[in-house]
Amino acid sequence: MKKLITTIAIFIIASQISFVFASGGFGGGGVAQVPQGKDREKFHLGKAVFNQEVEFAPAVDKTKEVAQAERLDYLQGSLPNTEKRRVNLPDFAGKLTEEQLDALEYFVSIRFNVKLDKK
Repeated sequence: MKKLITTIAIFIIASQISFVFASGGFGGGGVAQVPQGKDREKFHLGKAVFNQEVEFAPAVDKTKEVAQAERLDYLQGSLPNTEKRRVNLPDFAGKLTEEQLDALEYFVSIRFNVKLDKK
């Protein structure tokens, strides 16, 4: 009987220790899920704008430049440091349509988990 209790005690202790040494890994934040439906189109347009894969207006629209610059500065400040070095969003000021700017804000909010003010 004493051997049985000793064996059970050793088994319990060994199983507890294995939890301590288990790797388990770190899940991290991961990449946000790509939305479905019409939000998917908006997400991909924003991604294309962010990666400069779309044609911008050749001339800067001075009437839109100031308003867009303010929104783009906020987005730029919200990006992780690695992305800040890769892309300069304020350079797009005055060159984006309203649809492109909305899609860019949507993409950044989903991809980088940025909370944007509702308009």
